[in-house]
Amino acid sequence: MIKKTKIPILSITMAAILALSKLIVALYTGSMAILSSALDSILDIVASGVNYFALKASEEPPDKAHPYGHGKFESLAAFVQALIIMATGVYLFYRSIMGLIDKKDLTDLNTGIYIMLFSMFMTLLLTISLRYYAKKYNSTIILTDAMHYEIDLITNTGVLVTLFLVRYTGFYQIDFIVSSLISVYIIYSAFDLARDVSSILLDREMSEEDQTKIRDILKDYDNSFVDYHKMRTRSSGKTKFVDMHITLCKNMSLNDAHHIADFIEKDLKEKISDLDVIIHIDPCEIGNCPGQENCERFIDVIKTKKIDN
Repeated sequence: MIKKTKIPILSITMAAILALSKLIVALYTGSMAILSSALDSILDIVASGVNYFALKASEEPPDKAHPYGHGKFESLAAFVQALIIMATGVYLFYRSIMGLIDKKDLTDLNTGIYIMLFSMFMTLLLTISLRYYAKKYNSTIILTDAMHYEIDLITNTGVLVTLFLVRYTGFYQIDFIVSSLISVYIIYSAFDLARDVSSILLDREMSEEDQTKIRDILKDYDNSFVDYHKMRTRSSGKTKFVDMHITLCKNMSLNDAHHIADFIEKDLKEKISDLDVIIHIDPCEIGNCPGQENCERFIDVIKTKKIDN
């Protein structure tokens, strides 16, 4: 099993092999489509390198300057990658249009076809591996890496089809048309990625699925507090944060109130992985106070839980 911080090295090695081989063949054949794929692989080297350092930084424990940890290094790295991908897509589009204008011919398409078949096979293996580790480690940045190579699979398929069409029709302009379409797809994918990770950097709330889990867990404590309110959630890397207020009977002792908050916090952390919980306690007021009888019931519930634990 590969450690989380070592996974980008696997991506860098694979991207370097593919980039070098495709670049040589692109210069030899004159294919803009293959060149666009080679530049995309070079971009993957840069992206995976950023991922390597971002993953190492995100795994650092909280410190005085970063009490909430370093998880957002992952999202920041993904955002930087999205900008680089977008810039590369613009450059590829420019080169494709210039290729159509200059009417440059292609040579030795068989070599280009072989290298693209090899590239697709290796990229498929890498994508499957990255998807597996992204799920295992719940890592946004590894998932981003996997998305890069999934885009590569799509673009490589387009390049391969293009080379076959040029070979059997002699219409070499297809190469430049397809490479321009690939560049547009790359720009769109980069924009979509930037939009997603920027929402995390701006403290987007946790997924609806996780929020539903929290509400369901809190329902189990209906007989321990009056209500809960002002619940806020966000995520930073793999760590999820939730804070909330719970209303308790004002006649309850501080010790019993503390135990209620502790039980809820413990239950949430056991059922939702990588969760950080902060609970603020509010006393009941006129209009929502359960009364002395219910207050005693709340206390009896807590005493029972203390015995069970």
